[in-house]
Amino acid sequence: MIDFRQIKTLSKLTLIIFAVLFLGLFSCGKDDETSYDGWKYVGDVRDEDGSHVSVYIDLNDMQIEGRIRKFWIRYYANKNGEDKKEKYIRQIGYWEVDCQDRTLYVLGEEYYGSDAQLLGRTEKRVKENYEKDSLGDKLASAACRYAGRD
Repeated sequence: MIDFRQIKTLSKLTLIIFAVLFLGLFSCGKDDETSYDGWKYVGDVRDEDGSHVSVYIDLNDMQIEGRIRKFWIRYYANKNGEDKKEKYIRQIGYWEVDCQDRTLYVLGEEYYGSDAQLLGRTEKRVKENYEKDSLGDKLASAACRYAGRD
């Protein structure tokens, strides 16, 4: 004889397992807007062609010397214009901020093409002038909020 309570319980259990698996698979395919390969998302800018570029800061490898923070940033651009699925590293920079007076400096940068070819490099310490709520302000704030690891 068929026990309908067992079938009902198994049906509920199967439904719960299916729901958990479905949600797990759905969330794994989603892009995380706040990080990219362990880098923290800071903001968006437009390059010289007006194309969208996303900027990320590496908080894990930041150098802390008193009130000075030195950190890497990356600019990610879309490979084929606005195709958001295929991105490449457009630019890498090494920056410094004095957290007391919020002066921000670019220490060096490298520029890349979509085929990962190095297009250019600068290695000069240049003061970055920025306004409130600009990308420079966001970079300085993110770096200065970060207190480092124990």
